Amino acid sequence: MIGQFEIHGGVKKQLQTYLEEKGIDLKTAMDAEQTNGEVAAIVHEGLPAMVKKIYSLPKMQTFFWEKKDLMVDYVAQRLEAAEKKPKGSKNNNQKKR
Repeated sequence: MIGQFEIHGGVKKQLQTYLEEKGIDLKTAMDAEQTNGEVAAIVHEGLPAMVKKIYSLPKMQTFFWEKKDLMVDYVAQRLEAAEKKPKGSKNNNQKKR
């Protein structure tokens, strides 16, 4: 499950706004069950529809909570990767003609 999602720019902005409003960092958010569930909900909302059908919100929230130490690092890495990706890039590796 963990390798099957990518955080796109919209989710990154939502997470940043959420963390700023709460006045916490990602690690702090992931360490408390309520905010962990809210972070999972933000990430879940940004998933493709098919993935959301496979991984329901309650299932993702449980996974985020049970694997919080792993997920804080993974989400931070995904956020960093989203930051490095050129704006509007689909990264489909197709050559322009």
